[in-house]
Amino acid sequence: MNKMRSWISWSNLAIVIIMSIIVTQILSTKFYEKPNRIIQSDVGNYYAYLPLYFIFDQLDYRFDAVSHPIVKDYIYSIPVENGNHINPYTMGMAMTYSPFFFAVHYPLKWMGYPATGFSQPYRIAIILACLFYVILAMFLLRRVLIKIFSDKVTAVALLAVILATNLLYYIIYEPGMTHAFNFSFGVYFLYLTMKWHERPGIWSSIGLGLLTGIISLIRPTDVVFALIFMLWKVDSFQALKNNVLLFLNKWHLILAIIFFTFLVWVPQFLYWKHYTGFYFYNPYKDLGFRFFFDNPQIFLSFFSYRKGWLLYTPLMLLLLPGFIVLYRKYRAYFWPVFIYFLINLWIISSWCLTWYGGSYGLRAYIASYSIMVIPLAAAFSGIFRRKEILSLILGILITAVFVVHNMFQIRQYLSGAIHYISMTKEAYWDSFLRENPSPRLKYLLSYPDYESAKLGKYPTPVIDPLYTGKLSREEILQRLKLDLLQEYISDSLKQQDWTAKAAEENLSIETYLGKQAGIRMEEQISAGIIVPKN
Repeated sequence: MNKMRSWISWSNLAIVIIMSIIVTQILSTKFYEKPNRIIQSDVGNYYAYLPLYFIFDQLDYRFDAVSHPIVKDYIYSIPVENGNHINPYTMGMAMTYSPFFFAVHYPLKWMGYPATGFSQPYRIAIILACLFYVILAMFLLRRVLIKIFSDKVTAVALLAVILATNLLYYIIYEPGMTHAFNFSFGVYFLYLTMKWHERPGIWSSIGLGLLTGIISLIRPTDVVFALIFMLWKVDSFQALKNNVLLFLNKWHLILAIIFFTFLVWVPQFLYWKHYTGFYFYNPYKDLGFRFFFDNPQIFLSFFSYRKGWLLYTPLMLLLLPGFIVLYRKYRAYFWPVFIYFLINLWIISSWCLTWYGGSYGLRAYIASYSIMVIPLAAAFSGIFRRKEILSLILGILITAVFVVHNMFQIRQYLSGAIHYISMTKEAYWDSFLRENPSPRLKYLLSYPDYESAKLGKYPTPVIDPLYTGKLSREEILQRLKLDLLQEYISDSLKQQDWTAKAAEENLSIETYLGKQAGIRMEEQISAGIIVPKN
């Protein structure tokens, strides 16, 4: 009876709700049925190590007539100086997929079915991998939060961090990407950090080492998670001194963490050494992409219309009051979390491509949600300190607003009303509250300037004023006349055609072009492509 009562709680109910929404959405989208989904884009290369080694034995990327038709739509390689070709991505994600890959691959072989590595069973395996890691993370995160906050605060924090952020998108619609995985591993790391500091032991040390290895192998900059371990519950210089003495006293366990971190990287080092001649190789060294640590673009990272984190994931605005509550009421957790937040922010905002490729929201922050959920929960705990029923209703309402906003934005993203990489201020407000893109949205987009970004420069996108709603009908007409005149001057065929039509109507070419400009203007206004100033 007591065990049953322990399961009947707000936080467990929250997990059930989250799981129900995720599974329902996955089953309704049926992306696993589509060959061009799940194993797509970057995922193809994250995953490539498994089929290329265990099915085709062609990690050298020299494909034969049998393998090439199967893999050509999913993976690519880059050349190295010695003439070999390698996978530009590390093998961390392949390691995380591998138990689910093997669970599908070998039964297919034993039963005599085609085992190509890219069919529907393999896509389902990647979805199940993501679901497994995320569900386990939710239960472990509940254990962490329940030690610090109340059950109701924990429940609301879980609902918020999963359903009201771009993490939800990467669980349901792009489950093979790194983000839900490193969020999950970050939660495991946080949980084992808590357990290790309560009672240091060899098994938790091995776990922390393996997790540090896999987190950093998936995305090397996420090694900053180690700060949480080093600064855990440090709220004074004395606490910092105690942690240092603890590490010195448990030096053998610290060595175990380091050893198992290195062990995870060994296959990657051997792969690079075999195909490049170096134990460590940077595939992007010749492409010009790099960090500008002396010039972090914090404002763009937070508020850019292209991909600003706080603009597209406004739930995280609660971090400010959350850190205040954390400092006042839960000081032992404030400094490790706040220092991690600052250094992670510095790293993320220093990358030259501040928008981090095509994505829903600024996906580079998703892994940090495993830690940021602590100040997020603290913000809700500040609300819950008032009258219990009213505070619970208020907390649920606030969370519901962010959840609805996030789910609506996901629909906008899927429909194209939010572009994956080219949003501007004008495009954002044109799509505001629209589930589907307007006819003029494509004229308000601006593809990012990669060459300028490589130099650490980020020019403000310039949008043609014809489509911004800032021109009157007279100004629009004059502009379209000039456009038609340019077409007339630069195209000899149009010169002949339009001159003949002007003669037929007994009009000068200037009058004819003015008439056509008026027709074009009315057509584009009627179609919603141009909106005149009121």
